[in-house]
Amino acid sequence: MENGLYPNLSRAEYDAMTSRLNWSRLKHIGRSPAHFRHALDAEDKDTPARAFGRLAHLAILEPELFARVPTWTGARRGREWEAFRAENEGRDIATADDRDRAAAIAEAVRAHPTASQYVTGGRAEVTALWTHETPPVEGSGLPGFAFDCKARLDYVAEKVGALVDVKTCRDASPDAFGRDVWNLQYHVQAAWYRDGFAAATGRTLPFVIVAVETEPPHVVQVYRVPDWILDEGRSTYRALLGLLDRCKRERHWPGYATGELELMLPRWAVQPPDETDLADTGIVFGGA
Repeated sequence: MENGLYPNLSRAEYDAMTSRLNWSRLKHIGRSPAHFRHALDAEDKDTPARAFGRLAHLAILEPELFARVPTWTGARRGREWEAFRAENEGRDIATADDRDRAAAIAEAVRAHPTASQYVTGGRAEVTALWTHETPPVEGSGLPGFAFDCKARLDYVAEKVGALVDVKTCRDASPDAFGRDVWNLQYHVQAAWYRDGFAAATGRTLPFVIVAVETEPPHVVQVYRVPDWILDEGRSTYRALLGLLDRCKRERHWPGYATGELELMLPRWAVQPPDETDLADTGIVFGGA
């Protein structure tokens, strides 16, 4: 498919575009090239937490689809359960408890005076397709590269002019959610989505995260992601793209480092005597 914005592309069609790179795949190379290479061929296993996250997203952003989710009220065993699974193969199945909890979460978001404006008056599950190009670095001998990319945005709130990501979490308070953003690299994902949307449409919109707690009272907090945090995320994903290009050119997919590393403690535990560049992965290409 050509680059651009596709509001009505199905999830199956999106997933079928395996030649395009998305953040969910790219992030693995941030651990190591070996993990990225493994993720290309490994089965993407689902988890109860991920399944519930999808259910909550439907309840918040696409209530008409949420109303059609098959719901099972009994124990997950026996002939009736197996028949129900077979009848709904390929579809998400909700338990009655999860359905009630997702509905309560959605109600909390829609009742929130600020959050409600970011989940209405727009389109959910919007696909952006674009090509990221990095030109050669003059005088460095490093070649340029290009990757065809994709992103599936939770919500484009056209009425207020914002890109919106909905995150379910245990704690939406500023300190706790800020740690989640850093640890789970939500800021890198935000930069990837915002830049992809801009490349596909020529429009640069603010990026907003609607965080909602999964347990009662389902506190909701809206966070507008400032430009300096998006800049941090952009620097990270561009560095990862550069590493991916090098691995592809040299056909080498190393682990954390070549040879020995000096043991380091976590940065929050102790300040090392000699600060090192965090961008230096320690990987040696072309030999030990």
